[in-house]
Amino acid sequence: MAATDPNHPESWLYLLSENTLTFGVLRSTFKDRTNSAVEFGRRKLQPVQPPPTEPDGITAERVDVILPDGAEDQFARSLPFLEGCDEMQVNPGILVYLTIPTPDVDRMHHAWEKGRAFARILADERGLATLLIQHSPGRVSSLNHPHLHLLICPRKTAKAGLRYGGLDNELLYNDGARVLVERWAEFTETGN
Repeated sequence: MAATDPNHPESWLYLLSENTLTFGVLRSTFKDRTNSAVEFGRRKLQPVQPPPTEPDGITAERVDVILPDGAEDQFARSLPFLEGCDEMQVNPGILVYLTIPTPDVDRMHHAWEKGRAFARILADERGLATLLIQHSPGRVSSLNHPHLHLLICPRKTAKAGLRYGGLDNELLYNDGARVLVERWAEFTETGN
């Protein structure tokens, strides 16, 4: 079993690629590593090191948290969202991870709006909160394509709020890849 790489957060979880999407579940432990949503999410929020004067500065292209109805407002910002994922963990799965490549977009905001609309579907249909992060590697002269990361809290919002909801167990295992890929395909074909 290969060790994880502290410089590559994708090595901190088992990834499945289906069609063009990449799926994984960040677990509390994986191989030789203890994980947290805050550390993993920070790496996605800061694909480029922020200036020393702003150590918590976000260097990703765009960032937003999409909350389902009934979720507590405190989770509407990225760091409290990630801290909440760590605090609410009752299962080895801390968060569900999905990467959507967007290599052919005409405008970055088109890809962003498509990603937000999909995260909204997850909120409305499954009661899930999502931290949506857009990366545009070309800004730092990388040849990698633009893409979206969805960091999905696996806890469903309940009447009493996100803290008191049950887990979306369907997404917390490998079959979650199929579920999300199928829903993405349906969304991209029909627009909803």
